[in-house]
Amino acid sequence: MPNDNYLSYVRLVLGLYILKILQQESAHGNKLAQEIKQRTQGGYTPNTNALYPLLRIMEERGYVIGEWNSAATRSKRIYTITETGVARIPALEAMMEERLKQVEQKVAILRSDLLGH
Repeated sequence: MPNDNYLSYVRLVLGLYILKILQQESAHGNKLAQEIKQRTQGGYTPNTNALYPLLRIMEERGYVIGEWNSAATRSKRIYTITETGVARIPALEAMMEERLKQVEQKVAILRSDLLGH
């Protein structure tokens, strides 16, 4: 079972991707997942068990607005970023920068210890 630190990292990555994608265009959950997969060159495909709960949280916090596109057909919930969501991006970027520095430090330790360089 993943630990809380890992889960918070996944939420940070996923949340930042969601907001950055929605800055460019509104999208439904599957489109967001596909776009993240493409941007990470297949390195990360969001699990729907992480994506949709996070979208609900982001909607509750006012970062995104979700609206059903059609009541007549099988509808999709289309998400749009809000001004609050746009304003949140710099803080998430700063947190991401710090997390990536921590990862880089750990990788450097592993590289040095295991590979000798």
